[in-house]
Amino acid sequence: MKDIFSIFTERRIQEAIARGDFKNLPGAGKPLKIEGLYFLPRKLRGAYIVLKNSGYIDQTTKESNSFPLSVNANSYLPDGNPSISRQELSEKVYNHNVMMDCRHRR
Repeated sequence: MKDIFSIFTERRIQEAIARGDFKNLPGAGKPLKIEGLYFLPRKLRGAYIVLKNSGYIDQTTKESNSFPLSVNANSYLPDGNPSISRQELSEKVYNHNVMMDCRHRR
């Protein structure tokens, strides 16, 4: 069962297709670049996208100043320590990287 918002959205999309609004778009026929945010916890993904779109996190800064969380979070996690989870460690590393990125921009 669809809610009213879904019905309204589908109707608007179908009208746009009928008008031809989706023809000749830049990048048509080319594969999309899909950013995998798998290295972030789910609750931080929205904030990351907002920060990136507003210019606080760019691709060069991300590649040069931060390290891949999926590798380093696992390598720095002490074996058999139940007091901190991989997700908590990833969040702490991500928060540190964002803080350092903001300091470098000043």
